[in-house]
Amino acid sequence: MGMASGAELRCAVIGYGAAFNQGRSHARQMSETPGLRLTAICDLDPARAEAAQADFPGVAGYTDVARLVADGVADLAAVVVPHRWHASTAVACLRGGLHVVVEKPMAITVAECSEMIAAARAAGRVLSIYHNRRWDGDFLTLRDLIRKGTIGEVFHVEHYMGGYGRPGGGWRADKAVSGGAFYDWGAHFVDWTLGLMDLPMASVTGFVHKRVWHDVTNEDQVQAVIRFRDGQVADLQSSSVSLGPKPRWRILGTKGAIVDRGDRMGRDQRPACLVRVPVSGYAAEFQVPYQESVRGTFYPQLLAHIRGGAPVPVSPESARRVIAVLELAERSARSGQAEPVPYEDVFAGPHAP
Repeated sequence: MGMASGAELRCAVIGYGAAFNQGRSHARQMSETPGLRLTAICDLDPARAEAAQADFPGVAGYTDVARLVADGVADLAAVVVPHRWHASTAVACLRGGLHVVVEKPMAITVAECSEMIAAARAAGRVLSIYHNRRWDGDFLTLRDLIRKGTIGEVFHVEHYMGGYGRPGGGWRADKAVSGGAFYDWGAHFVDWTLGLMDLPMASVTGFVHKRVWHDVTNEDQVQAVIRFRDGQVADLQSSSVSLGPKPRWRILGTKGAIVDRGDRMGRDQRPACLVRVPVSGYAAEFQVPYQESVRGTFYPQLLAHIRGGAPVPVSPESARRVIAVLELAERSARSGQAEPVPYEDVFAGPHAP
């Protein structure tokens, strides 16, 4: 798995669609990371493949993943295709001898995630998932407050993202391709929540509404309630039919609470969260400004891991836990009851450094 400390790693990006320019972002980060060299970009659409070569002159262009793998032009591939094809594309690259980075969400089902992990182990290649939001300043602030015991033992977490408006079109609103509404920003806030709790899960209860936006197949509102083995609870909701706002985060601990609305507070008007703790029978409040987000560290960390000695920036086992929540929430919405987490190895220890 390791490589010579001075060896250059040749990199490819698979998927250069226009949505959010994610393929371009991966290509740029690879190009800007010492020790990595961008050598190929692949997209099924010839026009997008041509656009990639215009953006990165001298890079080989492909419209076929199998040909890219067979030509041996890369040692590492970033998979930035629609969610439905994350697993099949990643497995093909791993079996072809490439290290692989997969955009979040890892896949649509836990079975697909497990297949990807097994393929990486069999090939002796590295598999990591691009959960880059683990380095967002707001999340880092919340995590540090919790780890320092500022509000005591956390037993209840709520996260909300919502508004009232038609979801965007394209494949992201097509449930057969995207996986559903939870597989967009839900992949981020489920990952954040599991990072804040750092506990094994017991069950997931899901609720789904499809009531307004019938011209797209993604759900209008999704909700997952996670019960952890020691009784802690996380309640996560994403909605496109909500005119009743809630805080982004409401976190309760045995010695206080954190409420985060993403507001700008204080003299310098920096984004900050509000912490409330009991003092002499009163609720004392103070603001904690967000830390700075840490950008551009994923690929340097990945290279250090491949060269040997450094931890993988995001383990596939931790990313599979996110998919377990999303998949079980949908299963629970159909069954009308809490669904137990049956995957014995889903909890793989601490979330992220």
